[in-house]
Amino acid sequence: MPDKTHTDQLKQALPEALRDAKEIAPHLERLAELERDHASAALERAFLERAPREGLLHPADALKLEPLAEALAGAADTETGLRDYFAKLRQARPWLFAKPPAAGAEKLSDGALPRLDKLRAAMSHGALTRQLQAVRIRRR
Repeated sequence: MPDKTHTDQLKQALPEALRDAKEIAPHLERLAELERDHASAALERAFLERAPREGLLHPADALKLEPLAEALAGAADTETGLRDYFAKLRQARPWLFAKPPAAGAEKLSDGALPRLDKLRAAMSHGALTRQLQAVRIRRR
């Protein structure tokens, strides 16, 4: 059972005669509204903190397309609800997420590594400095 809200606690703390008083009712409604706003802001903050780790490109667009509060309403806890929400969002709207690098890009980067290794080995053995010395001698 979820914890009691501040509104419920305040209603129970009030004397029986004041619980339904017309003067207090608007204030209790405002308190309940502020509690709902706080809860939705906390959910959005948790969503926005997790969005970059999930590879979401435009979190604001995702929040507009799939309402967060409705999706997390039946979840046991926020973490589980967010995990399910991102999985559902990834399946329904994959264009909102960053794509993994293409296989061609990986081959290019892997092909560049042996050349870099040769240059590093040449630098550590002084081959580059000998080449520079040879160029200096020719220029003189």
